[in-house]
Amino acid sequence: MKIKKIIMFGLITVCLSNPIYSQNYNDAFRLSEQGYEYDAKTMSLGNSTIGSFGNFSSTLINPAGIGTIQKSILNFSFGTNSFTNSSNFFNTTTMADKSDNSTNQFSLVLPLPTRKGNAVLAFGYNQSRDFNSTLKFDGFNPNNNSMIQDLTDFNDDLAYELYLSYPTYDANDKYIHDETNISGRLNQSGTLNEEGSLNSWVMSGAWQASKNLYIGGTFNIISGDYKSNRTYLEDDTKNLYEGFLDPADSNTFGFRSFYLNDVIDWEVNGWDFRLGILYQMNKMLSFGATVKFPTSFTVREKYSIYGESEFENDIYYVDYPGDAYEYEISSPMELSGGVTASLPLLNVSASLKYVDYSQLEFTNGIERIDMDAKNKIINEVMESVVNFNFGAEFTLPYPAMKIRGGFIYNPSPYVGDGSEYDRKYFTAGLGLPLSPNLIIDFAYLHGWWNNFGDNYGNNLSRTYQDISLNKVVISLNYVFM
Repeated sequence: MKIKKIIMFGLITVCLSNPIYSQNYNDAFRLSEQGYEYDAKTMSLGNSTIGSFGNFSSTLINPAGIGTIQKSILNFSFGTNSFTNSSNFFNTTTMADKSDNSTNQFSLVLPLPTRKGNAVLAFGYNQSRDFNSTLKFDGFNPNNNSMIQDLTDFNDDLAYELYLSYPTYDANDKYIHDETNISGRLNQSGTLNEEGSLNSWVMSGAWQASKNLYIGGTFNIISGDYKSNRTYLEDDTKNLYEGFLDPADSNTFGFRSFYLNDVIDWEVNGWDFRLGILYQMNKMLSFGATVKFPTSFTVREKYSIYGESEFENDIYYVDYPGDAYEYEISSPMELSGGVTASLPLLNVSASLKYVDYSQLEFTNGIERIDMDAKNKIINEVMESVVNFNFGAEFTLPYPAMKIRGGFIYNPSPYVGDGSEYDRKYFTAGLGLPLSPNLIIDFAYLHGWWNNFGDNYGNNLSRTYQDISLNKVVISLNYVFM
């Protein structure tokens, strides 16, 4: 068997301008999507604590909340999550699971000595996003389409270098376009594994501006990484292509399969700033509001690709190790408001957050004409949403314990999406004082939503995905007496 290796030094330029991969609105949304990662107490309350007296998570939810803290607190939180994806691909269901562990939070909150009122500083780390996800699919596509055809239609060099397409010329020997004798009816299978996180390094301060009014601000430095590893295979399980793919090339006899592996690696940095107020109307009711100004992200990206074609007597492959690119993304401003009612033995919180995702934009690092086109698409396919959070905490007088529950509802920002694509989460948790100084909190989160993905084209090779997420977080809080 003959094996031919081709190192494609120019392939990356071609790939970034065709359907295999280019920066798009999904990449921008990936960085701007609402996270759920906080300490156990906050998460078990459905992240609804904008109007509540604070803990360290308030630095990112409503920084005014930390102004109510009277004693120094040291916090450490860690968790584990499990992502499950059931995909339907041409009436074939495939399950995939992926788990990971992480440090959710560590922090120090320091009240300052004052003559009157209260002033507090907070410093720490919070994992704001976890990109852990997975997808598997395997099914026979009976239609007259394939990724090979899609690449050929765009005159992509990948198909040509793998002997899957060939050039055509007019009577004057002038190049017209590439063609392929592949006409669909292939088995298609693949995997997509994502990993990485966005991490917040927080500096926050708040003070008591008047008897019942607190004002706070947070400067947030963001670091993180993201990796997407996709494998994709088209193979002729029906033995439909026993002849020559290129009539003029005997090396293309007996097509067997086409394989693609592309890897996207990101290094992410950014920053943002938010302001919050908290007003305690009386002993029972408090209100909060937060404005988060647009986050500025810088993405350093490396994209690598490996492709392989197998024929009866030959194997060809291309291998490009990738190159580095840098571009910038700006997320939308976020406006939030919430209320907390403190009743005997029961606290209830609710909050709303308004985000206009059509204001997402690429701001630098891409040629102006391409950047304007990408931002125009974002404006057309994305819309504003209102996220809803709810939480309740019941205090048992004996044994000393707090029982918590909550709900998170994050609508899909894509125009035309049904409610099945909205992300819903139920939360539950416990708070246990181990001593006057040490408190341990537990949280459990269960989320579910639908998704779909196209391997190429529009609804030609689509996976329909039923996703569930389970996460457990444990937090330890040491209070300095």
